[in-house]
Amino acid sequence: MKRRAVFGTLLILSLSCMGAAAVSCADNRSSDVLPSSSEDVKGEIAEVPFEAEGMRFSMKSGFYDSGFSLTISADDEHQIFYTLDGSVPTAQSSRYTEPIAITDRSAEENDLSAHKDIAQPLELANDFLPRSAVDKATVVRAITIDKDGNKSPVVSNTYFIGYGEKAEYYKNFKVVSILTDEGDLFDSEKGIYVLGKTYDDWKKNEYDPSVPDWFIPANYTQKGREWERSAAIQFFENGELEKSQDVGIRIHGGATRSYSQKSFNIYARSDYGAPKLEYDLFSGNVRSKSKGEPVNVFDTFVLRNGGNDAMYTRFSDKLIQSLVPDRQFLTQGMEPCIVFIDGEFWGHYEITEKMDDDFISSHYGIPASDICIIKKEELYDGKEETFAEWEQLRSWIQNTDFSGDWAYNELCSRVDMQSFMDYVSAEVYINNADWGSKNMAMWKAETIDESNPCADGKWRFILYDTEYSSGIYGEALPSEDSFEKLMESDCFLADLFNGAMENAGFRQQFTDTFMDIAGKNFDNDRVKAEIDRLSAEYHDIVIATYDRFWSGLTGGYGAESNYDSAVDSLRSFYNKRYDYIVKHLKKHIS
Repeated sequence: MKRRAVFGTLLILSLSCMGAAAVSCADNRSSDVLPSSSEDVKGEIAEVPFEAEGMRFSMKSGFYDSGFSLTISADDEHQIFYTLDGSVPTAQSSRYTEPIAITDRSAEENDLSAHKDIAQPLELANDFLPRSAVDKATVVRAITIDKDGNKSPVVSNTYFIGYGEKAEYYKNFKVVSILTDEGDLFDSEKGIYVLGKTYDDWKKNEYDPSVPDWFIPANYTQKGREWERSAAIQFFENGELEKSQDVGIRIHGGATRSYSQKSFNIYARSDYGAPKLEYDLFSGNVRSKSKGEPVNVFDTFVLRNGGNDAMYTRFSDKLIQSLVPDRQFLTQGMEPCIVFIDGEFWGHYEITEKMDDDFISSHYGIPASDICIIKKEELYDGKEETFAEWEQLRSWIQNTDFSGDWAYNELCSRVDMQSFMDYVSAEVYINNADWGSKNMAMWKAETIDESNPCADGKWRFILYDTEYSSGIYGEALPSEDSFEKLMESDCFLADLFNGAMENAGFRQQFTDTFMDIAGKNFDNDRVKAEIDRLSAEYHDIVIATYDRFWSGLTGGYGAESNYDSAVDSLRSFYNKRYDYIVKHLKKHIS
């Protein structure tokens, strides 16, 4: 994924090749996730006690108009210890002896938001800081210890107080509170959010001034279980706590790890308590193909920062995926939310399905252990033998003439070509500049199950990370011939497209598919209406996120004009794209 700094400112019909009998492998999900229902944020304070892990709290987590005194009690001979900074309490933490004042803390000096060692380029560190105090909540984590030294599990609570007129702003979105030890994020040795020791060692031993900012080694570029940290996560809807669970967190993404606002992978594991997160992340709008029911059990998911679009509209990927959920490739469910970390406002994120074998399994009813995923032309999930089969497939495609029906039909037995045509049509139409060998994904069932039309051993495709497209950065322009760009690429997708184009039947079927997607999914009136809807929905949270993370770049006095300019650029791309790309199609098909 390429990163640019800003300065200044399905029922899907699976058509088999050559007109053979159709097979349905539907994806009935809608990635056009609607906002949560709007109800008033909790108003007058009422004593709402609740009990957890042997402790009784006078108030439950949630949103309140004004402050209160929080009381905690426990059984006799149990002492209560608590923290207010997100860390896990121990016997060395504050001992509870009197009620805790829960107040509106938003005017207090920033703590986590004041860290500078978090992004590149370092010379712009001050521009990545908020210019004023950010919205804050009070986080309380508590344990009991009995007379024998036995500790209870941790109980985590988040209390949101006040916000005045902005209380309306918070009620329209899911609010996600992450509670974790500050050092796990910002410590030089172990912190996953900072440049840290990894960067210091690089500067000392391997410094190379030609390395782009987004590729400079840092703690936040590190991957794997070693760089996962424990946390508690809480989900609020309409001011009420809906779910609380202990999880693992890691930094997610490619080049955008170098941004001041970073994406997170969230993991449910038995190590932290529950092996799954049982909660409807997508408000009923993401549904399993195999059962038609909301997907509400997850191993993992992503809190995404907008990717390449982070300093622009922040909804470009959401827009694109919401326009094509009926096509025969898999899209990712998305829903906007507002994140707080240890009680400090951390901006808009997009709750996003994480692409892995569990993701495929939840939608197609195929056991995760039977799924192979190829991502960026590398094995991502599955068996090495299946990856070797994929490599052999590519070699066969490169050395086969598909002008005859026998060879092309053999190709159709290995690849769901309607899935491929739909997928290529969407990527070409949006002019994805970060696609080909990059940001491509395909999957197959390794075991054939005749009762499941998608467990037939054919390769199918997944759309993800689409936002480096649609005119962003003044690149990926509407006039560009993205067919030619694909056909001249050195990648599996180019090999498959160029080979299939030798077949007259494919060329006709692809033309029909492309024109259907261009005329229906990307119909100009439809796209305009969706941009208008999303730009209004996201406006406030995007402006607030600009101010939080890019105050000296896209935030401050220029925030409104920066947002409007980004939205106008998106509109302009789709206003112009159809005429240009249809001409390019005719050139290559004729």
